[in-house]
Amino acid sequence: MSKKNKKNDRQEKETSIENFYDLKTKEMDELVAALKGETPADSPVPSLNIAEVTGEKDEGDKKGTREFDPYKRDKLSAIPYWVRALFIKFWFFGLVCYFVLMGLGIYITDSLDLYVVCGVIMGVMVDCLVNPIFRMMESDKKEYNKFMMFPFPFKQIWTFITNMVYYCIVVLGVSYIYMFIDKYIAEFIGVEPLLFGVFCLIVDMFFIGIKDIVVYLIKRAVKKSRERKAAAAEQ
Repeated sequence: MSKKNKKNDRQEKETSIENFYDLKTKEMDELVAALKGETPADSPVPSLNIAEVTGEKDEGDKKGTREFDPYKRDKLSAIPYWVRALFIKFWFFGLVCYFVLMGLGIYITDSLDLYVVCGVIMGVMVDCLVNPIFRMMESDKKEYNKFMMFPFPFKQIWTFITNMVYYCIVVLGVSYIYMFIDKYIAEFIGVEPLLFGVFCLIVDMFFIGIKDIVVYLIKRAVKKSRERKAAAAEQ
């Protein structure tokens, strides 16, 4: 093949590639002009109609008649944060009961050992799953701190260990609730995820409530001490 034929073939390939990609130079120029603030005042306003945005042509489609609102809140965000926090904890507590107490109960016959294993796994799940979920959903107000025993934004080995120890205490408190019910209210009540999750939630929030009260009293005492020092300095 001669050099002339090779040159013609290369030109045809280049032309076919350009046609294949069909570069939108006009749209690119408009985008650059918009970024530079050079968009004409009479330029069309972007439509909020979903049918036009997504390219739907069926005018009878009900979805195409709705307007697209990028700032619309979803149904999950309408649920109060405290309901979400309590439900997430309840669900994970019930999950631990199902897999540990009911799953390992046939292998671990000693009740104390089973409760310790349950508390350790529960502490691991709270430290590795529940608290990160709360951090992901919280705002700048840190509203989920009221539902965590150790509301620290960082992860270290001591928080991991303290969560395991703390939830061993929580599970021990739940066991006393079952013992009280079996002795004074009913003859026997079985351990199942729903009721276990409720009892764990009650004991957990009881201890967290005490912690929140202590922290509030300490902060108030520190604030009053600073105010007295500031008043004495002004005098």
